[in-house]
Amino acid sequence: MTVDWLIASNNAGKSRDLQACLAYAGVTAQPYYFNQFDRLTFPAETTTSYVDNAIEKARFGASQLGVPVIADDSGIEIPALPRQFGVTTARDLGVAVSGFDRNQEILQALRQVPDGQRQAVMRATLAAAWPDGRVVVVQGTVAGYLAHFQLGQYSGGFDRLFWLPHYGRTLAEIPAPWRIPLTHRGRAALKLITKL
Repeated sequence: MTVDWLIASNNAGKSRDLQACLAYAGVTAQPYYFNQFDRLTFPAETTTSYVDNAIEKARFGASQLGVPVIADDSGIEIPALPRQFGVTTARDLGVAVSGFDRNQEILQALRQVPDGQRQAVMRATLAAAWPDGRVVVVQGTVAGYLAHFQLGQYSGGFDRLFWLPHYGRTLAEIPAPWRIPLTHRGRAALKLITKL
């Protein structure tokens, strides 16, 4: 297999998901640490912009590795919890915490919120960067509601909470070939291939 891109992230779950979304879009990529590169310490994220965070990670990865990379900054935005999440999702919930436990924390915070006020948006910003400094940035979003329980086995993370009313199920209850183009990261990957 020829790998066209490396994924600039130390987050194994995010890297797997991004790899699957890029493959769905026709782009061959794998986590940079599969290629015998030393583990990178990425610059600290800002709290102001998905775009700035993704570009910073991508530029850093491309300059350190000397090859084209794709980086992601993503988060979940929950209007009922306006002071939490969004661009600071990973920092708010902790990167060392399991996806199941992160979801439980969200469910606990939403326990008194009625169905009609459980809206959420997941956002993904992908930045592709080359060692010569070129950068391409795209964004993808998916809007839905948050379920009262974690449901589904086809994917993890927030997909197990993210209810799509039109489909009558969570993203994690939808198999990959149908789920990926509905997700924030999948939509961003499909946009990215038009710019590479």
